[in-house]
Amino acid sequence: MELKKAKNKIDSSEPAATEEVTTATEDQVDADAPVDETEELKVEVENLRQLNASLKEQMLRIQAEAENFRKRMQREKDEFARFAREGFVRDLLPVKDNLERALLHAADDPQAIVAGVELILEQFDSTFKTMGVECVECQGKVFDPEVHEAMSQVESDEHEPNAVVDELQKGYQLHGRLVRPAMVTIAKARTQENKSKG
Repeated sequence: MELKKAKNKIDSSEPAATEEVTTATEDQVDADAPVDETEELKVEVENLRQLNASLKEQMLRIQAEAENFRKRMQREKDEFARFAREGFVRDLLPVKDNLERALLHAADDPQAIVAGVELILEQFDSTFKTMGVECVECQGKVFDPEVHEAMSQVESDEHEPNAVVDELQKGYQLHGRLVRPAMVTIAKARTQENKSKG
């Protein structure tokens, strides 16, 4: 019977021992939990630092590429501006050559120089036309401040007021954009005094 009592005593004490072990293990897990969480946070912080460093490096590389692109575009733009007139110069060289030839032969035949200059002027006008350069129309037109520059006014009964009477210097447009206005003389109505004198 004592054996039974001892066995019952052991049986009844087992759950208590198991509870103590379970409680001890839970306490240990709770104590370990902050350590594990701290380690996880440290790892996460390190990963974020590495990501941040990688992103900074990418950003610096992109900025350097953008700066290099900007410099290359500026260099190309400057080069284009320097050599944009190359075609224009090439087209004018034959005109210059012909002027030099005309001067070379001017002493031999003075009349030939007039014919030579007329041919050169035709060649020059042809070159201008291929480039899109046009003369501003003046004679018989009404004064237009967009394309004409009035240098003087003359009283006239023959012309309407503000009509262009004379062209002092030709004006030119390049593809419709004014390069140089035409310098003109425009008509104005005669005053009563001048009408009675005339």
